Amino acid sequence: MKRIIMSGLVLTACAFSANAEQWKTLGTRPMGMGGAFVAIAQGPIAQYWNPAGLAISSSKTVSGLEIPVTAGIEMTGDIMKNASEIGDMASQLSAVQSAQETGAAITPAQAADFVKTMSLLSAMNDEGKGAMVELAGGANFKFSKVAISVNNFTTVGLNPYIDTTNLNLGIGGTDLGLTFTDVSIPAGYNTAVTNLTAALNQLDNGTPNAISNLLCSGGTCGGLITSNADLAAALAHYATSPDQLTQVANVISQYSNTAAPVVTGALSGGNYTNNTSNLTLDAGSFTEIAFGYGKFMKFLDGLSLGGNVKMINGRMASSTFQFMQNSDTGDAFKNMLEDSKSSWAPAVDFGALWDVNKKYPKMPLNPKVGLVIRNINSPKFDRPEAVGGTYKLDRQARLGFSLQPARFWNLALDLDVTKNKTAVDGFDSRQLAFGTEINIVNKKYFNIPLRGGLMKNIAEKSSKMAYTLGTGVNLLYMHFDVAAAVSSDRTTLDDKKIPTRATVSASFGLLF
Repeated sequence: MKRIIMSGLVLTACAFSANAEQWKTLGTRPMGMGGAFVAIAQGPIAQYWNPAGLAISSSKTVSGLEIPVTAGIEMTGDIMKNASEIGDMASQLSAVQSAQETGAAITPAQAADFVKTMSLLSAMNDEGKGAMVELAGGANFKFSKVAISVNNFTTVGLNPYIDTTNLNLGIGGTDLGLTFTDVSIPAGYNTAVTNLTAALNQLDNGTPNAISNLLCSGGTCGGLITSNADLAAALAHYATSPDQLTQVANVISQYSNTAAPVVTGALSGGNYTNNTSNLTLDAGSFTEIAFGYGKFMKFLDGLSLGGNVKMINGRMASSTFQFMQNSDTGDAFKNMLEDSKSSWAPAVDFGALWDVNKKYPKMPLNPKVGLVIRNINSPKFDRPEAVGGTYKLDRQARLGFSLQPARFWNLALDLDVTKNKTAVDGFDSRQLAFGTEINIVNKKYFNIPLRGGLMKNIAEKSSKMAYTLGTGVNLLYMHFDVAAAVSSDRTTLDDKKIPTRATVSASFGLLF
């Protein structure tokens, strides 16, 4: 039962919705350094991170070909925690459903878990709760100060929608009174029953005796339960002590604000056959063909400016899947791909990079400062006819700082200047990234780099720190690197602890 509930909730959470884009971490070297690369901007992927870095001609910035591939997933707003908590109570929910079917009784603990589940179902629709799947990759060429690249950035947003109104099992209620001759209050339980009655009344939400009517609809429960007070007294007969009944009252009271609308909605709504919970599959895939150039400026020593001129193909896809009415998810994916819409739009990037030592040679640690603005003109793309309208790729700005304490050691810090929308409704992104790189051998013909970093979304309080690691082998002109990022936050899925965010990246390069 738990596995079925967990699978259903995860599927429900995967309602695909494409909105704006957060900053993508392209390349293994930046990934290993926590996503900080704007003020380093070396090699072919400098065109993406800061085209001003293309102007630098030295052994530190190589020409050649680099092919990066990155894939990641992030679960936001504690969505898996909600799903896991509901799954953990699957046995209690099974007992409630079984009682409805057989006319048996439920315990006070099961009644409390029923209310808590109603609250958790409501919370699944909160803004910022969902997940993102992101893919990035391509081919990047650099020769001297000129770069050409073809990169794809695909984002799939996962937004849950659960219909909390049409939840009626259609069975006719739970019979609590098969062994009762009345609903009298057991000796010593007066205060506990009063507390439980008050807690049950908090679920009314304008509908008197909502929870008792929901559980004992149609005059069932032996025909004895006609009010919340009756239900509280009946439950007292199944409590092990007055303290347990009071604890149940406290749990119900704790979740009453969010559970009440669900309880009253379920009371007045239809059954599962009318449930409109759905998966809206909506994805965006953007392929950039970019031409970049960087040049040093004469008015300030060490300052270089660069830019990209791009043509972007945006392919938008959308489909809605009523999963309560249709179990074949394959049709939804098939329809999404068949109904996709492709369009082209131009875009422009701008970057600036200042090597401070060129102006102030005595400045220690070789500091650099960089700024990049992507998609300055905020290009728009057509969406499928079934959805209508356009999709705007919002402008992004990112600031970077770097230090080089030694020839083999780099430090970098990046910060998103813009607060970027993401593919999860109500979840914003503003990344703070810090990383370091130590080159063990640091020879042109052979090197083993070690990289580590931290990244944090400072736009969302619920987002936790993520840790990154990376390494590779540089042999003559061939470079092979890998990197990964994992969140410090963990959630539970089917009794297993998993990170809320995980990303892997690999790249191959022929660099000279």
